[in-house]
Amino acid sequence: MKMKYQVSAAVAVLVLGMASVASATPLVLTGNYIKVGISDRGTLGSNGATSPGLLHDPTGTGTFGINDYITPGTPHEGFSVHSTELGFRQNDNKGISTFGFTSPTLLTGAAKMGFANAATWSGSTGGLNITNSYFFNAGDQRINVITTLTAVTDQTSLAFARSVDPDPDVATFGSFSTNNQRGNFFFGASDFIGAAGPKTGLTLALLNLNGAALTHDTQINGACCNNIDPYTVLTGGVFTSVGDHGLNMAWMVGNLAAGKSTTIKYAYLVGDKIETIGHGVPEPATWAMLVLGFGGVGGLIRNRRRVAVAA
Repeated sequence: MKMKYQVSAAVAVLVLGMASVASATPLVLTGNYIKVGISDRGTLGSNGATSPGLLHDPTGTGTFGINDYITPGTPHEGFSVHSTELGFRQNDNKGISTFGFTSPTLLTGAAKMGFANAATWSGSTGGLNITNSYFFNAGDQRINVITTLTAVTDQTSLAFARSVDPDPDVATFGSFSTNNQRGNFFFGASDFIGAAGPKTGLTLALLNLNGAALTHDTQINGACCNNIDPYTVLTGGVFTSVGDHGLNMAWMVGNLAAGKSTTIKYAYLVGDKIETIGHGVPEPATWAMLVLGFGGVGGLIRNRRRVAVAA
């Protein structure tokens, strides 16, 4: 199997430095369609190439094969921030952790908001704390995510991004290439970015659930395996590509005063048809309860619309 090695020298040094530090413990959440690791870096995945990264059974029978979206080659799923005070900071499943690494925990009782699977992770860097919480039911083909950013010191021009390199065709067909696009039949290019395996059709996508509450955009990254600066993601870019490319979505928070928090709501979607994946999201009433519990609906999916995706 061909392996991808597109990690910068600086990242390689950081990863080697982390190797001597004992890792915390990741979690695994399982439904009928999804089996996913939540890493000790607050990302999807079980740390590096350990399975599961993100497994998907399109039949909904809980039969998970070898086609993992995240673990082949250089496993990449991560998040990043940029502010005037912090510069660029990031965590990545492959070992980068400027927000630190701690064990994620299962949510229980009312904190689960009615979801069968619920877990949370928190970390910090400089003057900013971050919490990523993950929720899905047994029958869901999506992972709902809430990211909470809390300023310890004043943050200006603060932006947040999520990034993933999907590789659904590697295990079965040996190909890292995916058909990538911003927008589909139901969502605009700033709200949706997805990648489908040309052979399997297996699709992974990021969907904005924050409505228009924050300026946001998506970008296809030709470098495939790294977080890119949220400021860069917010410039948009090409609408489609074919290749071993990464998916990125970013939100501009702006100024966040010390002691203040903001929440960003989005989802990872899985499916087998990129043009219709995400239709009907969010479906369960529990998602409405969840977002209300985290500070309001925030205009969920007000901008659902058909778009023509440029070639």
